[in-house]
Amino acid sequence: RPRNVDAPRAAAILYGDWGTSKAYVIGLAFAVAGYSSFWLIVGMCVLMALVGVNYMAICRHYPEGGGVYASVRHRSEVISIVGAFLLIADYVVTAAISALSAFQYLGWPHPALFAAAAIVLIGAINYFGPKHSAGLAFLVSVPTVIVVILLGCFTLPHIGQALHNLQPLHGGWLHNWNGFVSIVLALSGVEAIANTTGVMKLNKDNPDDHPNVSHTSTRAITWVMIEVCFFTALLGLGMMALNGLHVHGDEVDAPGAPGVRDYMLKYMGQVFVGNVFGQTAGQIVAFCVSVVFGVLLLSAVNTAIVGLISISYLMSRDGELPKQFEKLRSEEHTSELQSHHD
Repeated sequence: RPRNVDAPRAAAILYGDWGTSKAYVIGLAFAVAGYSSFWLIVGMCVLMALVGVNYMAICRHYPEGGGVYASVRHRSEVISIVGAFLLIADYVVTAAISALSAFQYLGWPHPALFAAAAIVLIGAINYFGPKHSAGLAFLVSVPTVIVVILLGCFTLPHIGQALHNLQPLHGGWLHNWNGFVSIVLALSGVEAIANTTGVMKLNKDNPDDHPNVSHTSTRAITWVMIEVCFFTALLGLGMMALNGLHVHGDEVDAPGAPGVRDYMLKYMGQVFVGNVFGQTAGQIVAFCVSVVFGVLLLSAVNTAIVGLISISYLMSRDGELPKQFEKLRSEEHTSELQSHHD
């Protein structure tokens, strides 16, 4: 198999799933806990950091890919197979929901049709190997990170108001635990990078018969983990500065903007930037936030497909899936060799 996915590309694959969490988790947390939701968001960020650190070890010990499937297989084949098929189901659902959410976020008509077409197109791109699809994911992640940093900068002046509006958790331990569980939606994304260690670049002076990709995988996970945890917490706190938010059923309504739960970052950009540079600037920023996160959701589709290809290949190699699935990597290798030859 070609090992040509470097740390930036591996980080982009991971960011395609982990990075999208900010787009919906923040608003979902407010729908669950209102102006005390920041504490749930902080707890989720701590959990994501712990999971990220553990996956650094998994990627180091299992450089051929497989993640949870490979790490459990030598202990129990049955449990590994169950975990693998649950993961396959997760990837399929993630791809479908991410594609649909992307076009809903962009406001396109008939989002289901465009979502189906996007999945087919992204799948076709992956025929040419993870290096190419990861390269596109990297191009998508750069403007997203820039927009997130700028949004974080406009959030900082409102931290005082946010702390003033912040409320303690209420409702009892079980109520808060249910709320916390309901927002922990972004953890499966890190499994995708564990499944792609088989195509990552090896450490320098590391032989092919004893592969080690810890340098590539650790850097990729660290970069994404820091960005996701820090900015999710910062923007979650900044959300507390928005006055007039109220929960209506499962939705969150804002003054003059009903139904902002799934578009909280867009609303934050509109308000924070609009307060400084005027309403028109706020609307422009809101549009930019919608575009970058809509496209990033399509990158999450690519992350799911890359993970699905990797786990299917490994299960086929172990005889758990038909041998036809083992051709997934051989075809990618052929495409990589042709591309290199050209």
